[in-house]
Amino acid sequence: MKILIFLLISLAPQALALDAVVTVLESPLLSEPRLDSQVVQYLRKGQVIKVHPSVHNSTTYDHMAPDPKKFQEISRPSEDPLFKGEQVQASLEDEFIPTLDRQGNKVYVIRQHLYFYFNDSKELEQNISHHDPTDYRLEESLPKNYPIFTPSGYRGLITVGLTQPYTESYPYLSNAKAKGYSAPMDFNFTYLRQAPDDKAERFYIGGSLGIRMFTNTYSLFNNVEAQEEGIKIGLGPTASYDAYKGVKNRLNFYGTIQVNFFNQMNISQSQGSIEESRNYRAINLTPRLGLQYHRKSVLEEIDFVLGTFYEIEPATTYRSNSAANQGTWWRSRGSDKFRTRASFSLAGYIGFQTAY
Repeated sequence: MKILIFLLISLAPQALALDAVVTVLESPLLSEPRLDSQVVQYLRKGQVIKVHPSVHNSTTYDHMAPDPKKFQEISRPSEDPLFKGEQVQASLEDEFIPTLDRQGNKVYVIRQHLYFYFNDSKELEQNISHHDPTDYRLEESLPKNYPIFTPSGYRGLITVGLTQPYTESYPYLSNAKAKGYSAPMDFNFTYLRQAPDDKAERFYIGGSLGIRMFTNTYSLFNNVEAQEEGIKIGLGPTASYDAYKGVKNRLNFYGTIQVNFFNQMNISQSQGSIEESRNYRAINLTPRLGLQYHRKSVLEEIDFVLGTFYEIEPATTYRSNSAANQGTWWRSRGSDKFRTRASFSLAGYIGFQTAY
């Protein structure tokens, strides 16, 4: 009979306690409700503990309670033995939740490290962070030169390719009887870094530097031969995502918005021994969407890249401030300008990438 009474007494507090599970790798039990207090024990992820049952108290009817002054008059806790000693109250809004350690001493656990089993809709009010600040374990696979620290999560890419001919030109005073277009050469240098909190190592952000050059020729009906030499140098942000990620093969989508801060077209016209040139410049934006195939490690830490992109160049106004001598060749002998239409181009390229 004594044994039965002892078991009932020992199980009663546990029956009233609230269950909670540890959601982080390692959570400390603190002697005081402060982060800088002494650690008396550690809990591991998945461990279920008993916490103070007041966490589950309902506040639905608190608005019906008397005000504090009235409560002091009617309760007189000093005269009621039920109110003697320390009164513990805890809630989901508290930073620390009281519990017991192995010796039965009152300790505190960090609220954000727990998930409470209320067995009702109140469980849905809890937010579980996907970031574990206590997880010190290294993720597989380990860096190549571990434990020596080396930068990682970077990509450097160099490509060279050809684009569709650029058909926009200066509005000559005479129509062209023959046109010759070259495929513009396109060079790009891209530097990327893995995006923060990207555990899959798929999303990268960075910047690109692009250079494009082309030469077009025109034979006009007034017996003037014209040549346009264009060069564009642009810089802009780039976002890249590995849609397919295999051991040796990868498929990557990316987007770039390039600001062509140096966009020059040198226009030369000649007739016999007479020749005259003028430089026209502009600044514009060219959005670009692309697709790349990566063949990993064709050389040590070097990937082969094969890709294509689609680019949009908006209508652009080119201006020249140089004076002209041949007034019958140009729209204006002083400051001159002309406007191109919006154009679309498709490009193909090859290149090499280093990823570390």
